[in-house]
Amino acid sequence: MPKERIITAIDVGSSKICTIVASVTYRKVSVIGNSSVPSLGIDRGVVNDIDKAVEAISNSLEKAEKMAGHAISRAIITVNGQHIESENSTGVVAVSDPEGEISAQDVLRVNEAAQAISIPSNREIIHVLPRDYVVDSTGNIKNPEGMSGIRLEVEAHIIHGSSTVIKNLVKSVRQVGVEVSDFIYTGLASSISVLTDTEKELGTVLLDIGGRTTSCILYQNGSPLYSFVVPIGGKHLTGDIAVGLRCSLDSAELIKQRHSSGEESKKAPSSLGLEENIKPGDLYIGDIDPDLTSVPKKFLDQIIHDRLEEIYTLVLTEIKKSGFIEKLPAGAIITGGTGETRGVVEVAKKVLNMPVRVGFPKGITGLIDEIEGPAYSACVGSILYKLENSNDESDYSNVLSGVMKSGFLKKIVGALASFFKSLVP
Repeated sequence: MPKERIITAIDVGSSKICTIVASVTYRKVSVIGNSSVPSLGIDRGVVNDIDKAVEAISNSLEKAEKMAGHAISRAIITVNGQHIESENSTGVVAVSDPEGEISAQDVLRVNEAAQAISIPSNREIIHVLPRDYVVDSTGNIKNPEGMSGIRLEVEAHIIHGSSTVIKNLVKSVRQVGVEVSDFIYTGLASSISVLTDTEKELGTVLLDIGGRTTSCILYQNGSPLYSFVVPIGGKHLTGDIAVGLRCSLDSAELIKQRHSSGEESKKAPSSLGLEENIKPGDLYIGDIDPDLTSVPKKFLDQIIHDRLEEIYTLVLTEIKKSGFIEKLPAGAIITGGTGETRGVVEVAKKVLNMPVRVGFPKGITGLIDEIEGPAYSACVGSILYKLENSNDESDYSNVLSGVMKSGFLKKIVGALASFFKSLVP
């Protein structure tokens, strides 16, 4: 019976630190622990105070460990921020087998060849994502292993980031006694848990609107095409509301949440005789900020609309810059903590001029009641990414796959057959 394997993911954001601990058996992913705590020492995906960042990460890990009943020693970490850049590259190699059969080693070599791009020494490659392979003159191949050919070519999507930012993130995680098993770009992580195969095939753009950044990734023909980050997020909406109402950021966040949820149950207490002062179309917020009784919903809508319009305009500019604006018939999918904000879809449709929906994470089971919202798409996607790209030899499926591909099982069967033949007179 295959051994249970534990996968841990930490989504290090500007507004929250989310940790998910999942148990994997028979390729079934079940969440056994999770936690989400306010982020400290991190702004726009960059660690700006290691001590505070360590404190927040440690707090999140401790809560997740207690719930899961497992000590966490390794975790996959999300990487985010405006330092993220991407480009598409091509790699070409000759097939090494004289018979012309493409092996896993050939695939590995051609992917390594695609990494031979010119980037500054202070940058580090985070992902090399194969888009399409070409065997001799035949293209649009997703998995060339086992095929026959002489020349193997790959077009890969490469995502890279600042070495300094990544090193500081690693240092913060290691100081809580956890090794970083892998990195994943936030936009890629969210796309894994949110997008459907059809959307990826047709062409779509995913927007993960976090606290201080919006991470985006374009898909076409089932593969990533372009990745970028816009330095504006949900906290900017909160800041605008705080300025507009002249209240604290904490109060502004609660007001934004109440307005977005459509909550109408909070009325002015009759004991204060304030019911007549709450006009139709106003939102009661007296229990959130004693200095404010109510605020017109249209006023809040306008504040939110203006900032969302700025975010989507910047996103649209980047998409046009990529040259792929005409290749997104499936439209835009919005996720992240700001995905449930009032007006997020309507403004996107107006600015981007394409179909829009809010994406929720899927693909896992277990203790998921607290992590079903779009704010947890990246953390859930990190777990699924690690499952699909694991090199852990304790994973029974990878061990079996490796044995079959190496031909070891075939050799054993052949040896046994020869032995029994020798016994026959």
